[in-house]
Amino acid sequence: MLIDDTWTTGNHAQSASAALKAAGAGCVAIVVLGRHLNADYGDTASHVEQARLRRFSWDVCVLQRGAHG
Repeated sequence: MLIDDTWTTGNHAQSASAALKAAGAGCVAIVVLGRHLNADYGDTASHVEQARLRRFSWDVCVLQRGAHG
């Protein structure tokens, strides 16, 4: 089981999952821990807005920034 606390993009969880699978893991389960973001802190509001503009797709590989082949 992989526990990830970076839920904004999923990149870390998917990258770690791919690494575990490449190392021989038969099955990888990911548990993502959410957190509250303070939009008034630093450039958090900008990061949140950028995340809202991205569309999630199972067909796009976060490791290679393109379609799965």
